[in-house]
Amino acid sequence: MEDRNGKQMPNTFSSIAGLLVLLLAFVLWMCFGPLFAALFYTSEVSQYAFFAPIRDYLAIHIPFVLMFLGLLLGSNLILKTKLRELTGGIHGFRWRYAGEAAAIYLIFSIALTLIHFRNVSPSGIPLSERLVFVLPVLMLTPIQTVSEEIFFRTLPARIAYKDKLPDNALSALPYALICGFLFLLPHLGNPEIRNAGSTISPMLYYFIWGSLAAFISAASGGFEASIAMHSANNLYIALIANYPGSAMPTDALLIDSTKISGIKTTVSAIAVFALIYAYSLLRGYIEKEFIWPRKRKAGN
Repeated sequence: MEDRNGKQMPNTFSSIAGLLVLLLAFVLWMCFGPLFAALFYTSEVSQYAFFAPIRDYLAIHIPFVLMFLGLLLGSNLILKTKLRELTGGIHGFRWRYAGEAAAIYLIFSIALTLIHFRNVSPSGIPLSERLVFVLPVLMLTPIQTVSEEIFFRTLPARIAYKDKLPDNALSALPYALICGFLFLLPHLGNPEIRNAGSTISPMLYYFIWGSLAAFISAASGGFEASIAMHSANNLYIALIANYPGSAMPTDALLIDSTKISGIKTTVSAIAVFALIYAYSLLRGYIEKEFIWPRKRKAGN
Protein backbone atom coordinates (compact mmCIF):
# COMPACT_ATOMS: atom_id res chain seq x y z
CA MET A 1 0.00 0.00 0.00
CA GLU A 2 1.23 3.49 -0.84
CA ASP A 3 0.34 6.92 0.48
CA ARG A 4 -0.24 9.86 -1.86
CA ASN A 5 3.48 10.53 -2.10
CA GLY A 6 4.23 6.99 -3.23
CA LYS A 7 5.62 5.87 0.13
CA GLN A 8 4.87 2.31 1.15
CA MET A 9 2.45 2.10 4.08
CA PRO A 10 1.80 -1.08 6.10
CA ASN A 11 -1.82 -2.23 6.07
CA THR A 12 -2.09 -2.64 9.83
CA PHE A 13 -5.66 -1.66 10.66
CA SER A 14 -8.03 -4.49 11.56
CA SER A 15 -11.60 -3.95 10.37
CA ILE A 16 -12.91 -6.45 12.92
CA ALA A 17 -11.14 -4.59 15.73
CA GLY A 18 -12.57 -1.32 14.41
CA LEU A 19 -16.09 -2.76 14.47
CA LEU A 20 -15.56 -3.91 18.07
CA VAL A 21 -14.54 -0.39 19.06
CA LEU A 22 -17.63 1.03 17.36
CA LEU A 23 -19.80 -1.50 19.19
CA LEU A 24 -18.21 -0.68 22.55
CA ALA A 25 -18.67 3.06 22.01
CA PHE A 26 -22.26 2.56 20.81
CA VAL A 27 -23.25 0.51 23.87
CA LEU A 28 -21.75 3.04 26.29
CA TRP A 29 -23.30 5.94 24.37
CA MET A 30 -26.82 4.67 23.69
CA CYS A 31 -27.38 2.15 26.50
CA PHE A 32 -25.47 3.37 29.55
CA GLY A 33 -25.36 7.05 28.53
CA PRO A 34 -29.10 7.81 28.85
CA LEU A 35 -29.24 5.78 32.08
CA PHE A 36 -26.44 7.76 33.74
CA ALA A 37 -27.86 11.02 32.38
CA ALA A 38 -31.27 10.25 33.90
CA LEU A 39 -29.70 9.29 37.24
CA PHE A 40 -27.73 12.53 37.28
CA TYR A 41 -30.65 14.68 36.24
CA THR A 42 -32.93 13.34 38.97
CA SER A 43 -30.32 13.25 41.72
CA GLU A 44 -30.43 15.68 44.61
CA VAL A 45 -26.90 16.81 43.79
CA SER A 46 -27.91 18.09 40.36
CA GLN A 47 -31.01 19.78 41.72
CA TYR A 48 -29.16 21.83 44.30
CA ALA A 49 -25.56 22.09 43.08
CA PHE A 50 -26.26 23.27 39.51
CA PHE A 51 -28.59 25.86 38.09
CA ALA A 52 -30.87 24.66 35.28
CA PRO A 53 -28.83 25.50 32.13
CA ILE A 54 -25.67 23.81 33.42
CA ARG A 55 -27.67 20.82 34.68
CA ASP A 56 -29.33 20.42 31.28
CA TYR A 57 -26.04 20.79 29.43
CA LEU A 58 -24.27 18.24 31.62
CA ALA A 59 -27.11 15.74 31.27
CA ILE A 60 -27.13 16.05 27.48
CA HIS A 61 -23.38 15.45 27.28
CA ILE A 62 -23.04 12.53 29.70
CA PRO A 63 -23.77 9.99 26.90
CA PHE A 64 -21.03 11.57 24.77
CA VAL A 65 -18.56 11.39 27.64
CA LEU A 66 -19.28 7.65 27.82
CA MET A 67 -18.95 7.38 24.04
CA PHE A 68 -15.57 9.09 24.23
CA LEU A 69 -14.53 6.73 27.03
CA GLY A 70 -15.48 3.76 24.85
CA LEU A 71 -13.51 5.13 21.90
CA LEU A 72 -10.51 5.88 24.09
CA LEU A 73 -10.47 2.45 25.74
CA GLY A 74 -11.20 0.66 22.49
CA SER A 75 -8.47 2.52 20.64
CA ASN A 76 -5.84 1.74 23.27
CA LEU A 77 -6.88 -1.78 24.25
CA ILE A 78 -8.32 -3.18 21.01
CA LEU A 79 -6.71 -1.19 18.20
CA LYS A 80 -3.45 -0.66 20.10
CA THR A 81 -3.20 2.90 18.86
CA LYS A 82 -3.95 6.45 19.99
CA LEU A 83 -7.02 8.39 18.95
CA ARG A 84 -4.79 11.16 17.62
CA GLU A 85 -3.10 8.71 15.27
CA LEU A 86 -6.48 7.55 13.96
CA THR A 87 -7.69 11.07 13.23
CA GLY A 88 -4.44 12.36 11.77
CA GLY A 89 -4.07 9.88 8.94
CA ILE A 90 -0.75 9.36 7.17
CA HIS A 91 0.39 12.89 8.00
CA GLY A 92 0.01 12.72 11.76
CA PHE A 93 -2.44 15.13 13.34
CA ARG A 94 -1.95 18.56 11.74
CA TRP A 95 -2.76 21.02 14.52
CA ARG A 96 -2.13 24.00 12.28
CA TYR A 97 -4.62 22.76 9.70
CA ALA A 98 -7.20 22.18 12.44
CA GLY A 99 -6.67 25.71 13.76
CA GLU A 100 -6.99 27.26 10.31
CA ALA A 101 -10.18 25.34 9.54
CA ALA A 102 -11.68 26.35 12.91
CA ALA A 103 -10.78 30.00 12.32
CA ILE A 104 -12.43 30.03 8.88
CA TYR A 105 -15.56 28.39 10.26
CA LEU A 106 -15.77 30.89 13.13
CA ILE A 107 -15.34 33.87 10.80
CA PHE A 108 -18.06 32.46 8.55
CA SER A 109 -20.37 31.95 11.55
CA ILE A 110 -19.79 35.52 12.72
CA ALA A 111 -20.61 36.76 9.21
CA LEU A 112 -23.92 34.85 9.27
CA THR A 113 -24.77 36.35 12.64
CA LEU A 114 -24.09 39.84 11.27
CA ILE A 115 -26.29 39.14 8.25
CA HIS A 116 -29.15 38.26 10.62
CA PHE A 117 -28.23 41.06 13.03
CA ARG A 118 -31.76 42.54 13.03
CA ASN A 119 -33.00 39.32 14.60
CA VAL A 120 -30.14 39.05 17.08
CA SER A 121 -30.45 40.34 20.63
CA PRO A 122 -28.53 39.98 23.90
CA SER A 123 -29.67 36.99 25.92
CA GLY A 124 -29.95 39.12 29.04
CA ILE A 125 -28.33 36.44 31.19
CA PRO A 126 -26.23 37.82 34.08
CA LEU A 127 -22.50 37.85 33.44
CA SER A 128 -21.79 35.78 36.55
CA GLU A 129 -23.99 32.93 35.29
CA ARG A 130 -22.47 33.10 31.82
CA LEU A 131 -18.92 32.90 33.18
CA VAL A 132 -19.81 29.87 35.30
CA PHE A 133 -21.20 28.24 32.16
CA VAL A 134 -18.04 28.74 30.08
CA LEU A 135 -15.90 26.06 31.75
CA PRO A 136 -18.26 23.07 31.31
CA VAL A 137 -18.89 24.12 27.69
CA LEU A 138 -15.18 24.32 26.92
CA MET A 139 -14.63 20.93 28.54
CA LEU A 140 -17.61 18.95 27.24
CA THR A 141 -18.24 20.34 23.75
CA PRO A 142 -14.89 19.18 22.30
CA ILE A 143 -15.46 15.74 23.84
CA GLN A 144 -18.85 15.55 22.14
CA THR A 145 -17.67 16.74 18.73
CA VAL A 146 -14.46 14.69 18.67
CA SER A 147 -16.42 11.59 19.71
CA GLU A 148 -18.97 12.10 16.93
CA GLU A 149 -16.26 12.68 14.34
CA ILE A 150 -14.40 9.51 15.30
CA PHE A 151 -17.60 7.46 15.52
CA PHE A 152 -19.30 8.69 12.34
CA ARG A 153 -16.33 9.40 10.06
CA THR A 154 -12.93 8.21 11.27
CA LEU A 155 -13.71 4.63 12.25
CA PRO A 156 -16.02 3.94 9.27
CA ALA A 157 -13.22 5.15 6.98
CA ARG A 158 -10.64 2.96 8.71
CA ILE A 159 -12.94 -0.05 8.65
CA ALA A 160 -13.64 0.38 4.94
CA TYR A 161 -10.22 1.54 3.72
CA LYS A 162 -7.89 0.46 6.54
CA ASP A 163 -4.70 2.59 6.42
CA LYS A 164 -5.42 4.48 3.22
CA LEU A 165 -8.27 6.90 2.58
CA PRO A 166 -9.77 7.25 -0.92
CA ASP A 167 -7.42 9.19 -3.20
CA ASN A 168 -10.01 10.57 -5.62
CA ALA A 169 -13.49 12.06 -5.47
CA LEU A 170 -15.23 9.18 -7.25
CA SER A 171 -13.97 6.53 -4.83
CA ALA A 172 -14.71 8.81 -1.85
CA LEU A 173 -18.34 9.38 -2.87
CA PRO A 174 -19.85 6.15 -1.43
CA TYR A 175 -18.00 6.73 1.86
CA ALA A 176 -19.24 10.34 2.03
CA LEU A 177 -22.86 9.37 1.34
CA ILE A 178 -22.83 6.59 3.93
CA CYS A 179 -21.29 8.91 6.53
CA GLY A 180 -23.94 11.51 5.75
CA PHE A 181 -26.69 8.97 6.41
CA LEU A 182 -25.03 7.75 9.62
CA PHE A 183 -24.64 11.34 10.84
CA LEU A 184 -28.30 12.08 10.11
CA LEU A 185 -29.71 9.19 12.15
CA PRO A 186 -28.91 10.38 15.71
CA HIS A 187 -30.01 13.93 14.83
CA LEU A 188 -33.53 12.92 13.77
CA GLY A 189 -34.80 13.62 17.28
CA ASN A 190 -33.30 17.11 17.46
CA PRO A 191 -35.74 19.97 18.09
CA GLU A 192 -34.32 21.76 15.03
CA ILE A 193 -36.08 19.19 12.84
CA ARG A 194 -39.36 19.49 14.73
CA ASN A 195 -39.29 23.30 14.72
CA ALA A 196 -38.24 23.91 11.13
CA GLY A 197 -41.73 23.57 9.66
CA SER A 198 -40.46 21.14 7.03
CA THR A 199 -38.94 17.83 8.06
CA ILE A 200 -37.05 17.22 4.82
CA SER A 201 -34.95 20.40 4.69
CA PRO A 202 -33.32 20.09 8.15
CA MET A 203 -32.75 16.39 7.52
CA LEU A 204 -30.99 17.37 4.31
CA TYR A 205 -28.80 19.78 6.30
CA TYR A 206 -27.54 17.04 8.64
CA PHE A 207 -27.03 14.66 5.73
CA ILE A 208 -25.10 17.27 3.71
CA TRP A 209 -23.00 18.28 6.72
CA GLY A 210 -22.05 14.67 7.45
CA SER A 211 -21.32 13.90 3.80
CA LEU A 212 -19.21 16.98 3.15
CA ALA A 213 -17.25 16.48 6.38
CA ALA A 214 -16.42 12.95 5.23
CA PHE A 215 -15.57 14.14 1.72
CA ILE A 216 -13.15 16.83 2.91
CA SER A 217 -11.58 14.30 5.29
CA ALA A 218 -10.90 11.93 2.41
CA ALA A 219 -9.64 14.77 0.23
CA SER A 220 -7.21 16.04 2.86
CA GLY A 221 -6.10 12.59 3.99
CA GLY A 222 -7.07 13.23 7.62
CA PHE A 223 -9.90 14.31 9.89
CA GLU A 224 -8.49 17.53 11.32
CA ALA A 225 -10.72 19.89 9.31
CA SER A 226 -13.99 18.11 10.10
CA ILE A 227 -13.12 17.87 13.81
CA ALA A 228 -12.19 21.56 13.91
CA MET A 229 -15.31 22.68 12.02
CA HIS A 230 -17.63 20.58 14.19
CA SER A 231 -16.04 21.90 17.38
CA ALA A 232 -16.11 25.49 16.16
CA ASN A 233 -19.78 25.18 15.18
CA ASN A 234 -20.93 23.79 18.52
CA LEU A 235 -18.77 26.11 20.61
CA TYR A 236 -20.06 29.13 18.69
CA ILE A 237 -23.66 28.09 19.27
CA ALA A 238 -23.07 27.28 22.92
CA LEU A 239 -21.18 30.44 23.86
CA ILE A 240 -21.77 33.19 21.27
CA ALA A 241 -25.06 32.94 19.38
CA ASN A 242 -27.72 30.37 20.19
CA TYR A 243 -31.33 30.25 19.02
CA PRO A 244 -34.74 29.24 20.40
CA GLY A 245 -35.37 25.50 20.21
CA SER A 246 -31.68 24.62 20.07
CA ALA A 247 -30.60 21.07 20.88
CA MET A 248 -27.96 22.66 23.12
CA PRO A 249 -29.63 24.72 25.87
CA THR A 250 -26.91 27.20 26.83
CA ASP A 251 -26.39 30.66 28.24
CA ALA A 252 -24.98 32.11 25.03
CA LEU A 253 -24.13 35.78 24.69
CA LEU A 254 -26.68 36.37 21.91
CA ILE A 255 -30.01 34.89 20.85
CA ASP A 256 -30.80 34.70 17.13
CA SER A 257 -34.57 34.65 16.71
CA THR A 258 -34.34 34.00 12.96
CA LYS A 259 -36.75 31.21 12.08
CA ILE A 260 -34.91 27.96 11.53
CA SER A 261 -34.72 27.18 7.83
CA GLY A 262 -33.27 23.90 6.65
CA ILE A 263 -32.71 25.36 3.18
CA LYS A 264 -30.71 28.33 4.47
CA THR A 265 -28.63 26.23 6.83
CA THR A 266 -27.96 23.67 4.10
CA VAL A 267 -26.83 26.38 1.67
CA SER A 268 -24.62 27.91 4.37
CA ALA A 269 -23.10 24.49 5.12
CA ILE A 270 -22.28 23.93 1.45
CA ALA A 271 -20.78 27.42 1.26
CA VAL A 272 -18.50 27.07 4.28
CA PHE A 273 -17.32 23.60 3.20
CA ALA A 274 -16.57 24.95 -0.27
CA LEU A 275 -14.63 27.80 1.31
CA ILE A 276 -12.54 25.49 3.47
CA TYR A 277 -12.03 23.09 0.56
CA ALA A 278 -10.72 25.95 -1.59
CA TYR A 279 -8.45 27.13 1.24
CA SER A 280 -7.17 23.58 1.82
CA LEU A 281 -6.44 23.27 -1.89
CA LEU A 282 -4.61 26.59 -1.92
CA ARG A 283 -2.53 25.68 1.14
CA GLY A 284 -1.64 22.25 -0.20
CA TYR A 285 -3.65 20.20 2.30
CA ILE A 286 -5.64 18.81 -0.65
CA GLU A 287 -4.15 17.86 -4.00
CA LYS A 288 -5.74 18.94 -7.28
CA GLU A 289 -5.62 15.33 -8.44
CA PHE A 290 -8.29 14.42 -5.91
CA ILE A 291 -10.93 15.99 -8.17
CA TRP A 292 -9.11 15.71 -11.48
CA PRO A 293 -6.89 12.61 -11.35
CA ARG A 294 -4.03 12.57 -13.80
CA LYS A 295 -4.46 10.13 -16.66
CA ARG A 296 -1.97 7.32 -16.55
CA LYS A 297 0.14 6.82 -19.62
CA ALA A 298 -0.29 3.60 -21.56
CA GLY A 299 1.98 0.86 -20.27
CA ASN A 300 2.25 2.36 -16.75
